[in-house]
Amino acid sequence: MATFVRKAITATTATTLVSGLFFLTPASTAENLPTFKPIARGALAQDSIYFVMTDRFANGNPNNDDAFVKGGSLVNGLDKTDIGYWHGGDFVGLTEKLTYIKGMGFTSIWITPPVVQNWVQQGSAAYHGYWGTDFTTVDPHLGTETEFKAMIAKAHALGMKVIVDIVVNHTADIIFNSYGMYNYASLDMVPYKDYRGKEFDLLKYVGQKSFPKLDTKKSFPRPPVVGKANAKIKKPAFLNDLTNYHNRGDSTFSGESSTYGDFFGLDDLFTEKPAVIEGMIKLWSSWITKFDIDGYRIDTAKHVNPEFWNAFLPKIMSAAKAAGKPDFGVFGEVYDANPYYLSTFVHDQSFPSVLDFAFQRHGLGFAKTDGQVPRLIDMFNQDDLYTTATQSAYGIPTFMGNHDMGRVGYFIESATYGDEDLTLRRSKLANEVLFFSRGAPVLYYGDEKGMVGSGGDKSARQDMFPTQVVEWQNEYRIGSSPIGTKSAFDVSNPLQEQIASIGRLIKANPALRSGTQQLRSTSRSAVAMSRYLDGQEYVVVFNSGESDESIKVPVSTDSAWEVIYGSASALNVVGKTISLTAPAISTVVLKSSRKFTPTSKLSVNLAKVDYDFATPNWLSLRATVPGDEFIQVNFQIRKQGTTKWSNVGTADRRTFETSEVPGGLYRVFTQPRKFKSGTTIEVVAIAKNAVGEIAYSKVRTFKITY
Repeated sequence: MATFVRKAITATTATTLVSGLFFLTPASTAENLPTFKPIARGALAQDSIYFVMTDRFANGNPNNDDAFVKGGSLVNGLDKTDIGYWHGGDFVGLTEKLTYIKGMGFTSIWITPPVVQNWVQQGSAAYHGYWGTDFTTVDPHLGTETEFKAMIAKAHALGMKVIVDIVVNHTADIIFNSYGMYNYASLDMVPYKDYRGKEFDLLKYVGQKSFPKLDTKKSFPRPPVVGKANAKIKKPAFLNDLTNYHNRGDSTFSGESSTYGDFFGLDDLFTEKPAVIEGMIKLWSSWITKFDIDGYRIDTAKHVNPEFWNAFLPKIMSAAKAAGKPDFGVFGEVYDANPYYLSTFVHDQSFPSVLDFAFQRHGLGFAKTDGQVPRLIDMFNQDDLYTTATQSAYGIPTFMGNHDMGRVGYFIESATYGDEDLTLRRSKLANEVLFFSRGAPVLYYGDEKGMVGSGGDKSARQDMFPTQVVEWQNEYRIGSSPIGTKSAFDVSNPLQEQIASIGRLIKANPALRSGTQQLRSTSRSAVAMSRYLDGQEYVVVFNSGESDESIKVPVSTDSAWEVIYGSASALNVVGKTISLTAPAISTVVLKSSRKFTPTSKLSVNLAKVDYDFATPNWLSLRATVPGDEFIQVNFQIRKQGTTKWSNVGTADRRTFETSEVPGGLYRVFTQPRKFKSGTTIEVVAIAKNAVGEIAYSKVRTFKITY
């Protein structure tokens, strides 16, 4: 192999060449090779997250149900019998239930936006939190700032993080136009004009510090207006400036309208304007220090221009670091199941992480029906797309259902055609796939109580406290009877018991949350993988088939193996191969009785650098390491003729061979357009094994052209 090896245990051995120096390119010496960088897992990689819609969770203070405003549901938004109105959940109630959440093993909670809402609009109410008007404080339906801070303080005392949902793309629907026309007006048909009425090309100003002065009567396709009562309803004050909105009509969710159009009529912010960028940076930085929160989930991220995120997110992360929160967790909602698209937000738009909609599709697909093994494997193989110097797929939040698309139980119950026993078994499998796979698992509140619902959006937002919605009283619940007028907190459910048991198992065996995930083998209906951390190897086998499934699993640790979750028959271990039969629709977890130690001689070979045309024409950096052990391979890059290396990222597992992807590859990807066309780059791969030995590949060169 084109490598040399060195020990990485002491300062002396760190610079000692062991072999293979003659394989290096002439310009490369031991002195100017980079230092190995370990895999970056991200701020959320060790977390499990419980997602709460505050208004529907726990009502600790009935006095604030109407926000202390009388006048009925059309004024204060309160109607506990209507699925589209406020029901009374609040911060006091959430605070009282934090021990309940902690008891299931969760380390973080994510709450819907707590900001002041436009309480009623478009025939519904803003109980969900996504129609904000005053973004500087909390909605009185939910409680006071003091109560909000008390909830956060108690969560911290319990060792839990608090992640707040925020909206940057839009505000509540306050702005209208005198024409009464809201179809989208495209830029080519009706360009923007400055305050003098002169047309200008918006794209020339995106990402620039200056921006043309606008006028409400001259600059937009249809002059925006607002009623006198709402002229100053929004906070901070810059949100009341009508020229700080795109004002082009409703989005069609295609083409430019996806960025410039109103999201279902909501006022779409002009995020290309410096005033909006600076206002949002100041606003959301202040929440970190004012309320001591630990992260942001960012709504509708794909509907905002990339230049905004590249200005906004680094400032937010800097503000968090300055507030003593270097591991501030941020993830964007990019409603798309294609990893090649999702990962561009990590690489190109400064997002530390994104919600894993690909996992939702394929993890759920595997759990709810047979025959989905290839799709699950393909998805895990694409995890390399998320790898950067600061992040990897381990830190992206995974989920099975949510408040928009619908509950996981709804999807499973539909797939099983209402078979109650099969629905329960597949729901348990879905939980196992969620909690035992890589990523930060997110459970939507109420899923642990078997809530199913009848669809997405309003139909998936049931009350945990005694509900007055008649249809919810009578809805089918997985593993139990319809709730009636009882509180969900007072009713036991086998799914909750299962989730709590998984939480206890993961707490005792951290590799099952934060360890390496290495795909090992598949059969017709089963997938097997290792989870590894600090010398301890585990094996997880998922079987989605409706019959028992036999599988052989190659492992790296030669020892006896013990089943610590589920059950298996015909268990046999020969050397480094485990044979077992997994019961139908089940999960088996095994633990090695011996710590892993490497035995293979370490070396690493860097493949030819080239474009990967399955990605957005990124460069594919690929390496192989002999053997079948737990290795991390770090890739670094520099311009030829310079001395400074840049960390591209580190892979800690090999690809699993499919018809589309060769097996055995450690991979990361990088964008060639970070360099000028004609630039020659140098790339090196650095491997590190479990005892700290390090091996360097041959330095390869590649000339970038585009």
